[in-house]
Parts: sequence; structure tokens; C-alpha cells
Amino acid sequence: MKKIIKKVLPFGLLAMPFFAGAVSNVNDVFALAESILGKLAPMLVAVAVVILLIAILGYIKAGGDEEKKKTYKDLMIYGIIGLFVMVSVWGLVAILSGTFNLNNDIPDVDILPNF
Repeated sequence: MKKIIKKVLPFGLLAMPFFAGAVSNVNDVFALAESILGKLAPMLVAVAVVILLIAILGYIKAGGDEEKKKTYKDLMIYGIIGLFVMVSVWGLVAILSGTFNLNNDIPDVDILPNF
């Protein structure tokens, strides 16, 4: 428990100015959360997809080694759960922003540069 407090406390202290008055109302808090998740979610989904693909390839490559197959199978399950959680959080933010009449623009995800 002490290790958790030592790791979480600095981040809480860094957030103090944010909660002390830097945000004027609840809509600003939800708009900020939507902005952060809108930029972070596509990157996290991409990482989860890469992990899932690595796990699938590792499972196929493992062949008859049951221990490696179990390891990669667990990694595949974690990858699927991770994708589900991230997409669910993204949807939850969209629901909250719609409920509180925040900006309903879908974030523009530009993965490839324009040529």
C-alpha cells in the first residue's frame, strides 16, 4: 500500500492547480478528458493491435511447445481485453460529451502524412 501511495501522490500533487481553480466548470473537465483521450486512444489501440498480432504470430510459431503456446494465448486474451476496454472508454467519453452537450466532433486521426 505504501508503494502505491508513493507512486500516486506525486501525480496527485501535480494535479492540484488543475482542481484548485484552473477549470471553471464541469464542462471544461469533460472537454479536457475528451481531448486527452481523443489523442491518446488511437495510439493505445494501435499498440494493442500490434501486441495482438505479435501474440498470434508467436502462437503460430510456437508449434508443439505447449508452454510457449499458453504464454502467447494469454497474451492474445490480454490484447483482446485491452482493445475492448480502450474502445469502451472511448465510447464512454463520447456518451458523456453528448450527455453534457460538449463538442461532439470525432477526433481526426491522421496516421499517414499527406503527400
